[in-house]
Amino acid sequence: MDPEDLPKLVSMRMPYGKYQGRLIADLPGAYLAWFARKGFPKGELGRLL
Repeated sequence: MDPEDLPKLVSMRMPYGKYQGRLIADLPGAYLAWFARKGFPKGELGRLL
């Protein structure tokens, strides 16, 4: 992860799904583990997750 991504990580909100609207930095570990198993989204969102 690039240092420039840190401000995005604490300000960007999840755009969809069960945790829509929640800050990416506040997503539960189990949800991130689910993405790791199923595949992260493409683009910036996937990189930040």
